[in-house]
Amino acid sequence: MSRFVRAAFACASLAIGLLSTTANARPAYARKEGKECNYCHVNRGGPRNFRGMYYGTHDKSFELFDNQFEAKAAGVAADAVGPDAVPTVASYPTVSVAPALNFIVKDIDGNVVNLGRYQGKVILMVNVASFCGNTPQYASLQKIYDKYKTRGFVILGFPANEFGKQEPGDNKTIKEFCTSKYNVTFPMFSKIVVKGEGIAPLYKYLTDKNTDPKFCGDIDWNFAKFIIDRKGEIAARFKAGADPLKTADITAEIEKQLDIHL
Repeated sequence: MSRFVRAAFACASLAIGLLSTTANARPAYARKEGKECNYCHVNRGGPRNFRGMYYGTHDKSFELFDNQFEAKAAGVAADAVGPDAVPTVASYPTVSVAPALNFIVKDIDGNVVNLGRYQGKVILMVNVASFCGNTPQYASLQKIYDKYKTRGFVILGFPANEFGKQEPGDNKTIKEFCTSKYNVTFPMFSKIVVKGEGIAPLYKYLTDKNTDPKFCGDIDWNFAKFIIDRKGEIAARFKAGADPLKTADITAEIEKQLDIHL
C-alpha cells in the first residue's frame, strides 16, 4: 500500500513542479532582459500583458521583439508594464503586416525594428553610401523628409557597400558621417547587403520578380529609391541618380500617395 502512496505522492509532486514551471516560465524572459516580473506579466505567475502574450504565442525571444511596434499593435503605451500593459486591441497578438514591411531589421544603433511600425505611412526606402557621387542626395532627402514628415511620410536609409565599395565604414562611422555632414534625422539602419550574395531579405523582396514583378531588378547603384504606399505596397521605383529635389516625378509620387487616404 505504501508503494502506491509513494507513487501517488511522486505524481503529485511532479504535477506541482510542472505547474510551477508553467507559472514561472514566462518571467524568465523579463529576467533575461533585466526587467521586473511585471514587464511581461500583470503580476508574477498571473495573466500575461502584451509582452508575455507575444512570447507565449510566438515563442520568440527578445532578439526579435520590437517594443514600439508591439505596443502600438496592442494599443498600449510603449513603456507600460503590469496591468497598464494589458492589450486594448482584442485581436492582439495577431498582427497583420503588409508583405513589403514584414521584415525585422536593426537600426543604425543596433536596435531591433519591425518595419511594420511604419505601416500606414508613405515610405521612401533608399540604399545609401558615404563616398559616392550621389552622396549629396542626403541633403535633398533630408529636405524632403522635413517637408512631408508631418503628413505621414518617412525615409528609411539602408547603408550598403556593394557599389564601388563606397560605404566601407561601420555603423557608428556611418551615423557620425550622415548626421554631422548632412544633419540627417530620418531613420537610418544597420549596414546590409542589397544586391548579390547575402542579399538582405528586404531587398530580395524589393528586387525579385516573384515578389515585385512591376518594379523588380537589381539595384543599379547607391541611392536607388522605392516608394511604399500607406497600404504597405510598392508604388514606385526611381534610379539611383535621380535627385529627389531635382526629379519632379519623385515629389509628385510622394504627394500623390500622401493625398490618398485609406
